[in-house]
Amino acid sequence: MKTWKVITRRVAELHLTRTYLVALGACALAAVVLSFVPLLNLVGYESAAFFGVLGGLLATGLTVADARRFDALKGRALDFGRLALRNLALLIAPLLILSLNGLRVPNCDWGAGLSFWALISVMAVLMGTASAWVAVTVLRGRKVSYALAFGLPLLDAAALAYHLATQPPIVGHQWFLGYFGGSIYDEALAVPVSLIVYRALHALAIVAVVAALDARWRWKQGARAGWTATLALGATLAMAVGFAHRQDAGIAIDRDHIIAELGGVIETEHFLIYHPQTRAWQKKAPLLAEDHEYRYDQLKRFFGTDPVAEHGRKVRSFVYADRDSKGALMGGRNTMVAKLWLHEMHILWRGTGDRMLTHELAHIFTEPFGSGPLRLSMQRGVGVNMGLVEGVAFAAEWPARELDAHQASRAMRELGIAPDLGALLGASGFWTQASGRAYTLMGSFVRYLIDTYGIERFKEVYGEGHFEEVYGNDVGALVGEWERFVDALDLSEDQREVARYLYDRPSIFVRVCARTMAEWRRQANEASRDGQPAEAIVLLRRVLDAQPELLWAHLELARALAQMGQMDEALDLLEARQQSPLSPVERAELEALMGDLRWRAGRAKEASQSYASCLEVGVPVDLERSLQMRLRYARREQRRARSYLIDTPGGAMGMYRLMRWDEETPEDPGVAYLIGRRLWQSEEWVEARPWLERAQGSLGVEVLDAEAALMLGQVHYFLGRAQDAQALFEALSHSPLTRYREEARQWLDRLQWKRNSIENGVR
Repeated sequence: MKTWKVITRRVAELHLTRTYLVALGACALAAVVLSFVPLLNLVGYESAAFFGVLGGLLATGLTVADARRFDALKGRALDFGRLALRNLALLIAPLLILSLNGLRVPNCDWGAGLSFWALISVMAVLMGTASAWVAVTVLRGRKVSYALAFGLPLLDAAALAYHLATQPPIVGHQWFLGYFGGSIYDEALAVPVSLIVYRALHALAIVAVVAALDARWRWKQGARAGWTATLALGATLAMAVGFAHRQDAGIAIDRDHIIAELGGVIETEHFLIYHPQTRAWQKKAPLLAEDHEYRYDQLKRFFGTDPVAEHGRKVRSFVYADRDSKGALMGGRNTMVAKLWLHEMHILWRGTGDRMLTHELAHIFTEPFGSGPLRLSMQRGVGVNMGLVEGVAFAAEWPARELDAHQASRAMRELGIAPDLGALLGASGFWTQASGRAYTLMGSFVRYLIDTYGIERFKEVYGEGHFEEVYGNDVGALVGEWERFVDALDLSEDQREVARYLYDRPSIFVRVCARTMAEWRRQANEASRDGQPAEAIVLLRRVLDAQPELLWAHLELARALAQMGQMDEALDLLEARQQSPLSPVERAELEALMGDLRWRAGRAKEASQSYASCLEVGVPVDLERSLQMRLRYARREQRRARSYLIDTPGGAMGMYRLMRWDEETPEDPGVAYLIGRRLWQSEEWVEARPWLERAQGSLGVEVLDAEAALMLGQVHYFLGRAQDAQALFEALSHSPLTRYREEARQWLDRLQWKRNSIENGVR
């Protein structure tokens, strides 16, 4: 009985008011609802961010409302601790509910999920409690305390929004949200170091203000407050040092910091190009500048707009060395970004002709006819129409692929994997689809509108989405026109299967543990690349434990096992996977790897049979090219070929093996092709030319001859041999292979632009 009285008294001291119980119920109800919302239905980043915002707001309001009950006006640290614990209890029910939901929806990485909750949700509640504690203590509990308590986190949210709008980064930090991850297309997400540092600064801030207020109360009581004052001062100093170096930790990075980190700059007629200041990038600088100016002219002709002339300021182009450095400096490892209202873009550049440059620059060209403060396409002034925003950039880019966007759209519709185009034109429908399908379908639709009705009418409809006023037909009728256009295109069975392979992939919202899987895959690839296959094997087995049907995981696990020398185990794994349902292209991809492993095991005849069976179905061009080269030499059982094509040595050893191979078979055009390709990849144009000339037209396989001709044409272009390049590109522009035909036509256009530039004295 005595124990029960103690418990009752302790519960009463917590002041579980009706308002608090309602808040507790609201959190539990929210967790139940989120249990059925993709990404938010498990203990992870998204649910942590949601309950960070909800819990932070509730903790703020409850703290102000219950300030007098908890003696907040005195500012004692003990009272703050009691209130903070009560507010943290708001998270218990949501965490339990989402954890139990893990029995229904797989949660593949509890450790990462709980880490996000600790850093985001728990710290958000503590920050909300602390901001309200300061407000009621300083303002003596007056009603204006609510304004200050909620005003502090709202000002912080406004500061984040302003930073995202005016500075390069697409990621950021906020009191309650914790970490804003930027693009949904960057699926891989581990706990960022910047979030850990950010919350460490918050912990110091909480200690500093609570200790300072407690010291003030002690002084008023005539008690000794030396240790609390010292604690407040120490925490404040530590926080000040951390804040001064916040950008080094990835917090609130600004443009000046990025420019300083990159180090290099090129100024051209239309651009300020910031790039890594390394010897390799200095060598690339002239081609980087030329590629920017060519794409600008190309898009100027397409859109009929000149944003630099119109605004009188040059486009700022930030070019990053690799995905990791881009992710560290501005976010979005895999997402290229154009902030057109700032006249700047952030890209990776893999060499002359890289389509990423074209796509992002196309966004800049839409700014003159966009609407709203961000100069984007709006839905009658409400909500951004991302379908048109990305669709017009894709239509302007029009990448050279096995299937162009019209053909791919035709295939997706026939295969039943094309989403409703009307939904893609909505403010949110575009993001809920897999990016490959959404971009391609919208690119095809927009290109159809431009080719059929002209660019000027599209520019009229782009800003506000008034389709009926501009085209005389509503969206449904225009979509119907486009459907009849693409459905009339001819398509082979091989093309359909390539489209199935490329586009029949689920979006992040329907994949199991999408972020965890992507992160494990990234880590496994990094481990294999660094010569640590054992670590990759552990990660890939985790993936397959969660999703045994993932083909890519089986393939990468087999490669890692082979890297460890466990060839029989790797082959057994792939042979078992053969019994599962696979599309023809997936089966070819699996069979191709089995061929590699068999050849490596000395079974060249079986390997050649594997490669030949793969080529009986339509496969993507890159895979076909690789298969044709392997088949060529597996049939001959050439050891030198296997040591290069299958063992894939890098650096100087790879070139050494190629040269030794060439010494043994000096008349073999295939070896010349491989040497020329390697030199072409290294941008050693002078050295690459004789090898590619020896290979060009002598390989006897259409895709290999087309690739050799394309590379040789580019080499001639870079060496200033315009006539030789022209001849090769003109011949290739009639190729039956869509990708090479379109690539050649783009290079012919580039040649003409360069001639015009020279004639006009423009560099």
